[in-house]
Amino acid sequence: MLLCGSVRSLIFQFDELRWQTGLAFTVTAVKLIPSAFHGHYGFILVLCRVLGSLQNVELIYSINYDKKELLRFNSTENKVAAYTEYAMKWADDFNKKPEWLHMEAEKAIADCKRFGQLYLPEVEKTVKPEVTVRSVRQASGKNPAMLICSAYDFYPKPIKLTWMRDDKEVTTDVTSTEELADGDWYYQIHSHLEYFPKPGEKISCVVEHASSHKPMIYDLDSSLSESDRNKFITGAAGVVLGVIMAAGGLIYYKRKHTG
Repeated sequence: MLLCGSVRSLIFQFDELRWQTGLAFTVTAVKLIPSAFHGHYGFILVLCRVLGSLQNVELIYSINYDKKELLRFNSTENKVAAYTEYAMKWADDFNKKPEWLHMEAEKAIADCKRFGQLYLPEVEKTVKPEVTVRSVRQASGKNPAMLICSAYDFYPKPIKLTWMRDDKEVTTDVTSTEELADGDWYYQIHSHLEYFPKPGEKISCVVEHASSHKPMIYDLDSSLSESDRNKFITGAAGVVLGVIMAAGGLIYYKRKHTG
């Protein structure tokens, strides 16, 4: 078991799943074990789980060979578990030296904390999305209307968009894109809803993201859009003008025939 080896000698990458919990992040380190037999390989997996703060770090260290986990050490339990009959003797030997296990685990945890101090402030940064909800197609006959909910310029990548009609989740006639990279560390995503409008209903797009501790709710503005408002004003002006012209024509006709 290579607990005595420095964690810094391994290759680190941050596990993006940390954003889904909001309570912990995981640093994953992998080191391949060379094999003298062609077609066989092994690797060591080190997980540094930071629970809440760097004062509470759990180390999980496992040895794997040919897609099978042989041994796993957990610093919380300070014990090595075996997952194959072949590895049971190794586990028994290690568990007879609990003080040595604890000492070696503390060395690795110290390395985890140093990496956490360097990189945790960076990976914990979040950017709140800019969200718009708008209509892209009006209902016509048997063709439903379509809405789009767009979230722009957010970080990190994981995000969830949900449609609500009168505070009830919509699970049908919804299509969404994947999170799309902008090329500048930020992302965007778009969700479409096809529906037949009902008078007086409330439609909302709910956005869940690491940048907010609670879901962000964006209601569809049921008032007329600027283009619709312009069309309405133009139509109303045309009607008024038509009435004035008709009234003027009527007055002229009466004066001509009564004169």
